[in-house]
Amino acid sequence: MVDFMLSELGTNNIKAITTEVEGESSQIFQRYTMEKVEEIADGNNMVCHKINYPYAVHYCHVGGRTKTFMVSMIGVDGTKVKALSVCHQDTSFWNPKGLPFVVLNVKPGTTPICHFLLNDQIVIFPSKKATN
Repeated sequence: MVDFMLSELGTNNIKAITTEVEGESSQIFQRYTMEKVEEIADGNNMVCHKINYPYAVHYCHVGGRTKTFMVSMIGVDGTKVKALSVCHQDTSFWNPKGLPFVVLNVKPGTTPICHFLLNDQIVIFPSKKATN
């Protein structure tokens, strides 16, 4: 997995981050207030999704040109979250009947598509200090 990441990202100077939840929420769904949005990466990244398996297995893929943000939020019950959000910059090759385009009523390639990542998913990207 590490060799795949390094070869796909073209550097051995990488960062790996995930969504962080402080404490346990008393509610499954709740409203959150965004307190801070910080851009942490701009460029190619890799996302690893946890696969339901008896031991740790992840499906990793290159996300293409993205902007990655860390969004600090607080829930109505006081739960604090630092949530990863990935914004795909080039969606021109995506299926126009895909859910993001239907829900947002936009066409592929016209606007970035952003989404939050769960705390069992990992984003890997070149460090800002990366050298090839």
